[in-house]
Amino acid sequence: MGERQHAYIPFSTPTLVAARPEDLLLVLLPLPLFTVPFLLLPDVMVLAMGVVAPALAMPALALRRSIAGSLRSLSLPASLVGALLLYVVFLVGGLLSKTLGMWWQVERVYSSLTRSPLEAALLAVIGISEEVYWRGYLQEDLLVSRLGAPWWLSSLPYSLVHLVSAMPLLVLAALPVGLVMGFLTRRWGVGTSALAHAAWLYIVLYLAPVPAVLGAAA
Repeated sequence: MGERQHAYIPFSTPTLVAARPEDLLLVLLPLPLFTVPFLLLPDVMVLAMGVVAPALAMPALALRRSIAGSLRSLSLPASLVGALLLYVVFLVGGLLSKTLGMWWQVERVYSSLTRSPLEAALLAVIGISEEVYWRGYLQEDLLVSRLGAPWWLSSLPYSLVHLVSAMPLLVLAALPVGLVMGFLTRRWGVGTSALAHAAWLYIVLYLAPVPAVLGAAA
C-alpha cells in the first residue's frame, strides 16, 4: 500500500521502441467497439460497455503481459480521493450542462441503466478493464515507455473516441476522467486507477446519481 513515485517499474524509463503493426490494430480497436454501446445498444449502454471494455483489455494483456504486474500496485487513499474528485467534477459538469442545454445527454446515460445485479457486477469489470487498456497499455506501455510521450496525451484519444456517441458532453466528460486516472496510474500504478475508476462508477451511477443530487439541490 506504500506510495511510490512510479509504480510502473517495467515502464519507468522510456525505451523508444517503435510501435509494431499489432499496436496500430490495438490502438484502433476502440473505434469499432465503442459503436456497440453508443450506437447499436444505447438502451443498455452500461451493460454493453461491460462486454466492450474487457474486449479491449484482453488483447492488451495478451500482447503486453507486464501490464498485469502493475495491477498489484495499489494506494487505497489515492483511489478514494481520485474517485471523489471526479464525482465533484461531474456534479459541476452537471450544473454546466443544464446551463448549456446539454442536460438531455446526462439523462440519456442514466436512462440506460438497468440496475440489475449483472450491471452492478459489470461496473467493476468496466473500471478495471478500461484502466488496463487506456492507462496500462496506451499510456504507460505505448506512449510513455516506448514512444517517450507525456502521459497526459492518453487522455486525448480516450476523450475523442466518445465522439461515436454523438453526445458532446461525453467527449468533454471523458477528458477529466482520463487526466485523473492517468495521473493516478503515473503516480501509483494501474491498480490504483482501476480501483478509483470502479469506485467512481459506483458512486456516480448508483450511490449518488448526478440527476438525483442536483434535483435535490434545486
